[in-house]
Amino acid sequence: MTTMTLYRQLLIWMLVVFFALITSVFVIQFNTTRDFLREQQSTEIDNAISAVGMALAPYLEVNDTISAESVINATFDSSFYSKVHLSMLNESGEIVRSYPTQVAGVPNWFQSVIIIEPITRSTTLTSGWMQLASLTVTSSSIYAYQQLWQASLQLLIGFTATFLLGLLFLAFILSKVLKPLKAIQLRARQMSNNQFGDPLAIPKIRELSDVVVAFNHMSAQLKIHFEQQAQEADNLRIRAYQDPVSGLANRSYLMTQLNSWLTSPSEGGIALLKVDLITDAYALDGYEAGDHLVQTLSVRMKELINDDYTIARLNQCEFMLLAPNITAAELKIIGRSLLHMTSELQSDPLDLAPVQATVGLVMRNHDDNITSLLAQADNALMQAKQQPQEPLALFDVKEQSDTSKQTTMGKQQWKALVDEAIANKLFKFNFQKAIDHHQNTLHQEAFAYIKKGSQHYSAAQFLGAIEQLNAGTHMDMHIIDELFNMLNSDKNVGNIAVNITKSSVNDTGFIRWLANKMQSNPQLKERIIFELPEICFIKHSDNAGLLCEIIHQNNFAFGIDNFGHNFSSIGYLNKFRPAYVKLDFAYTHQIEHQVKADVLASITRTANNLLITTIATRVETISQQEKLTELMVRGFQGYVVDKINSEKTV
Repeated sequence: MTTMTLYRQLLIWMLVVFFALITSVFVIQFNTTRDFLREQQSTEIDNAISAVGMALAPYLEVNDTISAESVINATFDSSFYSKVHLSMLNESGEIVRSYPTQVAGVPNWFQSVIIIEPITRSTTLTSGWMQLASLTVTSSSIYAYQQLWQASLQLLIGFTATFLLGLLFLAFILSKVLKPLKAIQLRARQMSNNQFGDPLAIPKIRELSDVVVAFNHMSAQLKIHFEQQAQEADNLRIRAYQDPVSGLANRSYLMTQLNSWLTSPSEGGIALLKVDLITDAYALDGYEAGDHLVQTLSVRMKELINDDYTIARLNQCEFMLLAPNITAAELKIIGRSLLHMTSELQSDPLDLAPVQATVGLVMRNHDDNITSLLAQADNALMQAKQQPQEPLALFDVKEQSDTSKQTTMGKQQWKALVDEAIANKLFKFNFQKAIDHHQNTLHQEAFAYIKKGSQHYSAAQFLGAIEQLNAGTHMDMHIIDELFNMLNSDKNVGNIAVNITKSSVNDTGFIRWLANKMQSNPQLKERIIFELPEICFIKHSDNAGLLCEIIHQNNFAFGIDNFGHNFSSIGYLNKFRPAYVKLDFAYTHQIEHQVKADVLASITRTANNLLITTIATRVETISQQEKLTELMVRGFQGYVVDKINSEKTV
């Protein structure tokens, strides 16, 4: 039940009082006018009888009835009289005149409600002591009704105009007086959602000024508390997963990402960089000089980061880059970029000194594990040291069959396949449920793949190439179109989450297209959710903010994928307000370690305070789900929740 606002209650009661006053004045004025018209009618008939009596006497004395009749006709020929009766006393003659009594221009209902009775006056006409005739005159109510009706209309119009002007004036005054209270109400709603703006202006109303001062103080304290909580979560995360000197991921975080990568069907490789220049700086110039080189190199290496790559500092002078879904040629380009970045640290203006670093590259094999992969990286590093001209070596021990060689494609080939799939509607979808801690379905995430003949191509195979070519916009448009059509045609399909690529987030044409799509399908606002990669909020916050604002304006929702992968401050959640965040696998893996559990709890606590659902992905066991629930994770997705649903062909 919706409660009435204070403004509306005050306005209604003030209008009730104002209306009562106006109505009272109207009734008093109406009665005064009616009584005046009645009195006027009585006075008029008395004056008429007196005047006609004197005029008739000379003619009645000589029995001149014709002249007497003329006098009566002349005197009483108006709307003031309804009947005139003159009866001769000395003979049986009489004169009777009747006038119309129908009132023109006055509604019948008004005459029925307002009764104005005619007045009858009788008098005896005499000449000296002799009685000549008896005169009876009955007034007419026509004039009184007409005057009273006109007066009523004027009163009604005047009082209606006064009431409307009073309504506007009272509404303006009340809105002015209650404006500080409205601001307090709005700020209270914002504070309930952990949104803190500038302090409220202090009103001049004494009672409200103290309230506003207290409110501003409370808002400032809550804002500080939230910022401290977010900072605490960031600090815990940094201590657990981030190298304090370089700002890159640490060895623990990298091992988690390697484990996740090796258990997925993804391709790609790793690059191990060893910088002897940093080792020498620590040994010869001290920790400050060594730390400076590490920080300088880290800033340059972060330029390589995208939402798939992970760069970590393993020890004092070794760094590793994990690059899923990448070819050997592309991995070599990255390796050479790392060597070039390292050479920039050297004081060699002539560029003659050899690079004091080596890079070992390893392409993943299908049966690799972490131990074998790191061993191959060390071997590649030793081989690179034997090549002073270009200290870089690539290990690619994967033995490809003829079939796999045929399916290995470059970026342009993947793009051509995607274009063909769009043109021929070869995209199919698998769906995986995400549930809350009460086992209710939050949504189904759509996983697109291409089915061409007997071949299946998962998104993991072609998405990296599409992102590198910034060609994801048309693919996203096609997939969103297909899912919108599916939801419109089948009302029983539950909520669907659809991923949007980084290239689409940075494409203003796509943003306009999506805005039109949402405006054309408002009935789907609670049935489809857009999932954006976290890297967009870090590197392209303006474009991501524009897209999120348009999604909010159309009352749709969005979530953030791979949350926490990029080690940025989680304070941006308060700015963008997603419906949910899907935690990076590193935060929900090996949570039996207390440090990792504390990090996860701090992140979920901050998100929950903002009413943002935290969803853990790749949840594989009941015990893992129960532990995550204890750490305030409110959503789960993975094998323990639901097997990949049966394929749905669009």
